[in-house]
Amino acid sequence: MTWTLVKIAIRLVAFTGVFWLATRPRKGNVKGKDGKDSKPARVKIQPRWAIPLVGVLFAALNIALYWLVRPVLDIATLRSLSLAMPLVVNGLLLWGTARIVEKKQWLEVDGFFAGLWLAGALTIAHGTLWVALDYLPVKL
Repeated sequence: MTWTLVKIAIRLVAFTGVFWLATRPRKGNVKGKDGKDSKPARVKIQPRWAIPLVGVLFAALNIALYWLVRPVLDIATLRSLSLAMPLVVNGLLLWGTARIVEKKQWLEVDGFFAGLWLAGALTIAHGTLWVALDYLPVKL
């Protein structure tokens, strides 16, 4: 029981950290299709105190729903996308998180590539946490 609570707390902190890193300002501009400088796609959480709330909300969805949604999508795709499925599921959970906080306008993902980047970072964090907290302790 205690180990389960520790794993949940670690996941809450880790996902909050990913959102904090994602909202850090980036340097430089990106060239647009017309050759002019444009602002890079970004993730914005305002006010700053909402970052832990958004992180905890995503972590709660990830912990509660990930293990329910992934098998359904694996069956629907006949496991042909099993390597990409964590990215898809985390993208869906990110979309769900954005929808939940939509009225408060706390989370703003500016563009497809910003959402893809954030979903990728969340997937890497999710995979690292799975290896460190779920896979290795059982194998050791």
